[in-house]
Amino acid sequence: MYATDAIVLKKLDVGEADVLYMLYARDYGKMRAVAPGIRKSEAKLRGHLEPLSLSRIRFVNGKQREKLIGARLLNFWSGFRADRARLAVAHYVAARIDQECMEGEQDQALWNLLCAHLAFLDAADTEVNLSAFVSRFEDQLSEVLGYGPGGAERPERAIIGAWANWMN
Repeated sequence: MYATDAIVLKKLDVGEADVLYMLYARDYGKMRAVAPGIRKSEAKLRGHLEPLSLSRIRFVNGKQREKLIGARLLNFWSGFRADRARLAVAHYVAARIDQECMEGEQDQALWNLLCAHLAFLDAADTEVNLSAFVSRFEDQLSEVLGYGPGGAERPERAIIGAWANWMN
């Protein structure tokens, strides 16, 4: 059995009652884990593994992927959930981490980047410049991933920035 803190990047319903989670774990990096039976009303893990939340997870190695056997919600980050624009940007941050990271490669700098940006979005007021936030996140992500300071100019930066401004 293994235990670590993890941020839920996304989830996907599988079968009748199972859920496949994409997580970024402090000690293991990006990982997939299945939670069997979690969609049942009596499931004990229910509510502890919501997208864009921080949980302490326990898992075992399964035949195909890790199997979640325990979870305790540590931070729900309810602040950005009250604002559609900040919530959308939080999902964007999680999607970029999911897109750019390989499974099984632990990176403390990436963990710190993800936690810091979600915490900032949670504490920010509705007047925060989301376009500048996304641009800063992209620059820092590029640097952590080794693309160099500032990274290459990315077309999605302009798109998400325009979209975030439109949402405000």
